[in-house]
Amino acid sequence: MKKQLQNFIRLFSVIIIVNYFMLPAAAQVVPSDLMTNCKQWKITYPTGVEDKTLCGEPNNEFFYLNDAKNAIVFRAPIRSDNGTTPKSSNIRSELRERVADGSADIYWTTAGSHMIYVKQAITHLPIKNPKLVATQIHGNKDAGIDDSMVMRLENSHLFLSFNGGKLRSNVTIKTNYTLGTIHEVIFKVVEGKHYCYYSEDGNLLTAYNSNNAASYLVKADGNDYVMDLNYDQSYFKVGNYTQSNSDEEGSFTNDPTN
Repeated sequence: MKKQLQNFIRLFSVIIIVNYFMLPAAAQVVPSDLMTNCKQWKITYPTGVEDKTLCGEPNNEFFYLNDAKNAIVFRAPIRSDNGTTPKSSNIRSELRERVADGSADIYWTTAGSHMIYVKQAITHLPIKNPKLVATQIHGNKDAGIDDSMVMRLENSHLFLSFNGGKLRSNVTIKTNYTLGTIHEVIFKVVEGKHYCYYSEDGNLLTAYNSNNAASYLVKADGNDYVMDLNYDQSYFKVGNYTQSNSDEEGSFTNDPTN
């Protein structure tokens, strides 16, 4: 199980203006020093530019190590000169999963088992439209699945959203999330059943590796899973995907704190 977990751990950090992927401190210099496999991810910057070569990528204003050199920051300033990706109007600094050798984007089905572990802190939200997506499973857009399961923060409400409520109703994780709170998250899909584990005590990964993480499960409708749905064309995304843009922010656009 530990080997399986290691194979599925994919870098993270999150949230508008800043996000963290926490690892033990060492002689880290650039973000890829904290990535288990820097080839396995690509990033979309707030300018709309996509970068598939993150190994050795220098620190830049959107993707850099924090001062302690033990976390990656994903910063997504909302400015009049930044851009968006096709089919989205929102600004992001976000990773997208690729195959292990980095040769192509990965797509998987909800059959079998797929998992991602994230340790992160959401530190900022857009000023006028304080909404952000951190961790997500992206599904088959053509089949109407799209953002099949995402962890989303609106003000202090942290919850799971399922393609904007189209696949099932939202599931609340907590209603009083405080910006900057470090937390661990596991998204896991097993034969179509979607599980979410959440913890702020720092013990989730240890508990999971000991097969003792049941108390951290987010439950819905009396089940220990939050959704049961099969689809394909899936992949993980992690980072700072704001649910806002320069039009939404209006006079707060270009504010250096936004």
